[in-house]
Amino acid sequence: MPRHWASWWSGNYADEGCTRPPFKTWVSGTRDRDEQRDEQSLCAVVDAQDDMEVKNLISKHYPDAEVRFVDEKPEGWEPGDRYR
Repeated sequence: MPRHWASWWSGNYADEGCTRPPFKTWVSGTRDRDEQRDEQSLCAVVDAQDDMEVKNLISKHYPDAEVRFVDEKPEGWEPGDRYR
């Protein structure tokens, strides 16, 4: 199954429907959403058939997701040391 490196913005708040996905995520930054809440720039390695499946998985667990990118990577690819 193809491997993808994906990133998206989300508040990651349970009361907004965000749930724990079946893949490991990393936070690579934050931004202000409003006066009371921030959003996180989340990243993940997701094994899926194509980028649409990745986006659907992200949306399932992060209904507020604003996808930044989904890049297909070689089989067995892992992110750099920053994400370990």
